Amino acid sequence: MVKVEKDQIGGKEFLSIIVLLIGTKAGDMTTTLLYGKALNAAWMVVLGSFLVMLPALVILNHVLGKFQQKNLMEIIYLTFGKYVGFLIGFGLFSIVLFATAIDTRSYSDQLITMNFPKTPLFALYGIFLVISFYLAKKGWESIGSVAWMIIPYIIIVMILLGFLLFAQGEVKRIFPLFGPGKIELAKISFSYTSIYGEAVALAMVYPLVKSRGVYTKGILLSLSMTVMGMALFYCLYSLVFDYRSIDKITYPFNEATRFVSLGSSIKNIETLYLTFWLLGIFIKFSIYLYVLSKIFGSLFGIGEFEQTIFPLTILVLLIGMMPENQIENVFVLRDKMLIYSKYFFLTLPPLLWLTIKVKEVMKR
Repeated sequence: MVKVEKDQIGGKEFLSIIVLLIGTKAGDMTTTLLYGKALNAAWMVVLGSFLVMLPALVILNHVLGKFQQKNLMEIIYLTFGKYVGFLIGFGLFSIVLFATAIDTRSYSDQLITMNFPKTPLFALYGIFLVISFYLAKKGWESIGSVAWMIIPYIIIVMILLGFLLFAQGEVKRIFPLFGPGKIELAKISFSYTSIYGEAVALAMVYPLVKSRGVYTKGILLSLSMTVMGMALFYCLYSLVFDYRSIDKITYPFNEATRFVSLGSSIKNIETLYLTFWLLGIFIKFSIYLYVLSKIFGSLFGIGEFEQTIFPLTILVLLIGMMPENQIENVFVLRDKMLIYSKYFFLTLPPLLWLTIKVKEVMKR
């Protein structure tokens, strides 16, 4: 009998989820990390990292096609067995857990620095996670519906911002085109491949998408949109802020929204961007919490995994409060997380495929 999952979503909802999950990295501290290494050529790193990750995503999609209605953890257990599968699954859980804690803390610090300087970190961080928890608790279908409802407005607002930035920018600032050099760019692109690691983790919700065709089309279309959109905005930041200063700007997105205006009469429109940016971030971390609980439930055989969302949210809050400041959280912890987690995301799909092939050959 084929297991039918509840809370299944369609293609438009799945596309919206991926765009919000990965595309928001055009407005967070990822920009600061990449500009610190690649200077004005950071937009090339966005493209290069995707090209490095693409073969692993193609292989993973092929593996998922062999196991209808099985999520990533179930496939790992079936392929590697109980004990090795648990170790690999625990590695995935740990990466998603610490990534969620580090990223949520990063966004909280960003809000305090740029918009709410008098708000205590714990209070704002707690509110941030409570809202994300509330949406995650509603279920996968609700997350998809809210994502699809808000994504058109976010796209419209970002297109408007793109036009305004281009009008204020200077094309000559994109040079030197290859920033620190072609070889160095290739190394940086490989190092930060895990900025697309969520595309691998989303295999946990493969049975929660209506069909394999919908999942495949959603991944291809949404990643194409996201990669091009991120590269475009990274390029626009280079046009607005020249390479001598761009690596010294902590929050390029926030600075960019304050830099533009709609004519001489309508200024200080960063509140408009902040509103939709926050909505996108709340949805993003509700997805993180849901997927995290899904991994935890599969790892320990908990059928009603939704019940673990609240304790996992508390755990995220406790871990996120540990770094002393944003420098330690982003430039040390997040940087190392991005650099080292790439090995997991790049090797897991081909390792799954190879092991499955070996088992198939041995059965003949």
